[in-house]
Amino acid sequence: MGTPCNRRENGFQTKWAIPTDIYWRCHIDVKRVPTEDSTLDRALDSAISASWKELAQGSPIEAMQVEYRTGASGSLDYLKLWSSTLRGHWNLVCEYWIQANGTHSRGITFLKPYSSASLARTLDVIMRNQERFCPASMELLDGLVQVAPPDEIQAAAASNHVAEILERITSKNSPGTVTAAMRTATGHLA
Repeated sequence: MGTPCNRRENGFQTKWAIPTDIYWRCHIDVKRVPTEDSTLDRALDSAISASWKELAQGSPIEAMQVEYRTGASGSLDYLKLWSSTLRGHWNLVCEYWIQANGTHSRGITFLKPYSSASLARTLDVIMRNQERFCPASMELLDGLVQVAPPDEIQAAAASNHVAEILERITSKNSPGTVTAAMRTATGHLA
């Protein structure tokens, strides 16, 4: 979490002190500020938009949203994906838990009738590599990402963004460790 400090460094006014791990994770410096593309919220939005057709299976889903809880370590404890076919009425699609306990298992679980192999693989990669993304907020424990139905162009852009994310993660890992799984997650088998 950032803390107020209001001091001057190198001629710049500093209003918040950012913890070192977040500073380096987001590559925050005077020349480069994290872009929207490097946030966890944007990655989740793209993963859902890219998998929309597979999740909807012809049903008229009007919106989806992801809710998540950040733990004490700064990484997500869980996320839940909800869909709405009627304004104000939400159905649980799936949930992903980092740790298992007596009420849920570790990993992703889809509720019937929903399923998406590509979303399952993509969320697994994102959740296992959370440190590669900038947090949406350093003050809030809970997050919510709302996703509108994508048109064809938006779905293609989301799929490309997911491929870029997975390529960025792959390039930071040792060669061959997760490359095949990540390519399969987005349907890029080459």
